[in-house]
Amino acid sequence: MSCEADASAAIRDRGLRVTTPRTQVLSELMHASDHVTARDMVQRIETAWPNTTPSTVYRTLSALRDARLVSETLMADGETIYQAAVHGSHHHANCRECGEVIDVPSDYFSDLQRRLNSDFGFVAELDHIAISGLCKGCRE
Repeated sequence: MSCEADASAAIRDRGLRVTTPRTQVLSELMHASDHVTARDMVQRIETAWPNTTPSTVYRTLSALRDARLVSETLMADGETIYQAAVHGSHHHANCRECGEVIDVPSDYFSDLQRRLNSDFGFVAELDHIAISGLCKGCRE
């Protein structure tokens, strides 16, 4: 299956109407090798599909985030990044000094999820977590 077909299927599976902008944006994020800012996404979409406006890209990112197909994370440097979330959770530890980003496996948060549920009846949606702090190199 092509990436656009995968994107369309994921959108449909979440109960959203499949539109060209939704498919374009999600497909671009699925192809991205790294995290993408909204500004980056606007540039990518305008290059590939010149008739798509920046406001359409921003609204589409919001709709895909609300459907939990895209994760939106405020990084330590204040930049908001986006990443396709069709394949599950994704978490980071971000160094506020040097900007290093460490990928953190989802199982690190399993106990937190269980405890929030058992202690408070709260079902946490831990799709994408970014934790700020200092990496080993910056602490030394």
